[in-house]
Amino acid sequence: MKFNFLGGWSYTNKEMFELFKFIDLDEIKRINSYNILEFGSGDSSIKIANIFDNIDNLEYYTYESNKSFITNHKKIKTILYNENEIQNVKLTDNISKNIKFDLILVDGPNGDKRKYWYNKFKDFVKVGTIILIDDFNHYKSFEIELDNNFKYELLSFSDEPFVPDGEHSWKIVRVIDNL
Repeated sequence: MKFNFLGGWSYTNKEMFELFKFIDLDEIKRINSYNILEFGSGDSSIKIANIFDNIDNLEYYTYESNKSFITNHKKIKTILYNENEIQNVKLTDNISKNIKFDLILVDGPNGDKRKYWYNKFKDFVKVGTIILIDDFNHYKSFEIELDNNFKYELLSFSDEPFVPDGEHSWKIVRVIDNL
C-alpha cells in the first residue's frame, strides 16, 4: 500500500505503513464494518478515511480542539472540544457507549494533555483494538497512562527523536485486556 502522509506534526508514511501491517483490509471489506476513534484531526484523518471509503459501515469519530484542523469528509464525525477542559470531556456525550473501536489514534492535543484520553476511551475498546500513540516519547505520561489502563501486546515501536518534517516516535499496540 502506498501512502502520502506529510510527516512533521502529522503521521509519516513509515508510521502508517507500520500501522497498516496489522490491519487486514480484505477482512474489513468482507465484514464491511470498521470503527475508528482519533484524537487530533487534520489532513491525515481524511487520508485514513479514504483508505476505508469503500466500507459501508464505517464509524469514524475524531476529537479536535483547533477549529483550523476540523476535517470535511462525509464519513468523519468531528467533535470540537476545549483542550483546557479536556478532563471534563465525556466521550459518551457524542458516542454511543455500545460502540467498540477497532482502531484508536492518539495524536492530540499537543503537549502532556493527551494523557487524559486513555482512561476516557477505556470502555470503548475490545480485545484486538489497535492503538497508535503518535509522538510517544514526548512525555512519560503517555506510557504511564497506556500501562495503567490496558494490557497489550506491542506491535511496533519507534523511538526516533522529533525532527521537523521528518520521522518521529510512535507506539502501536493491540489490546489484550482492560485493566
